[in-house]
Amino acid sequence: MKLVIVWKTANEIDINNFVVPYAYNSKKQGWFEDVEVLIWGASQEVVVNNSIVKQRVSNLIKNEIKVFACKMCADNVNATDVLESIGVKVFYTGQYLTDQIKDKDTEVIYL
Repeated sequence: MKLVIVWKTANEIDINNFVVPYAYNSKKQGWFEDVEVLIWGASQEVVVNNSIVKQRVSNLIKNEIKVFACKMCADNVNATDVLESIGVKVFYTGQYLTDQIKDKDTEVIYL
């Protein structure tokens, strides 16, 4: 089964104590076969402006967790170039998210 985490919080306590650790451990502990993170909205600004969070996102990617970002959101907050530079795939995510929600073998959670 696949886990998709829609990460929308800009709260750094939640990011550092729940979003990133849960994504990482879901993959490393084998809780889910595949783990994907979709960075949406205000969370993109945190990734761009906080070097620790940026490094943690980069580490997720290095540990075989796919990390995506909504292009519309990224363009609106001038985050596209920075996100792409750390390995985040930036694209228009409406269809992707809809497909994940409809997939019976995928669990989508919003954090």
